[in-house]
Amino acid sequence: MLASLCFLLIASGFFGEGMKAENFSLKDQFGKVHKVEFPREKITVLAFADREGSSQLESWIRPIYERYSDRIDIYGVAELSAVPVIMRGVVRSFIRKGTEYPVMLDWDGKVSMAYGYEKGVANIYVINKEGVVIMKQKGKANKESLEQIFLKIDKLLR
Repeated sequence: MLASLCFLLIASGFFGEGMKAENFSLKDQFGKVHKVEFPREKITVLAFADREGSSQLESWIRPIYERYSDRIDIYGVAELSAVPVIMRGVVRSFIRKGTEYPVMLDWDGKVSMAYGYEKGVANIYVINKEGVVIMKQKGKANKESLEQIFLKIDKLLR
């Protein structure tokens, strides 16, 4: 019963602030396995996107990275459940050629679904060291949404 309720909350997009982040591991476009497990030594920012949402990632990631550099961990996850199995090699190659930093590939969408990912837009999660989601933002970043994330991260870094 509790598992069913949790699934319904996650599937309905309820997952967000105050929820416990899921541990996971995924391979990136270069074949390297990345493990994201909590607790961690650093604050974590997870950036999820499918093809449509990927155009919105730069507006988030660049300012966050420029402000915090290596003081936090930033991970990108590509939600690729819509990609047919026969096309996975082509998509992996395309991501490998177009992106120099690691992008974890979520082929079956299970990790994205566990985080309450909303399709078609960038989904940004700020997670504290203990693994609690402190903030979730969606869509393209703007000055106000970036300031909100900066305030949360700055507070966590104090």
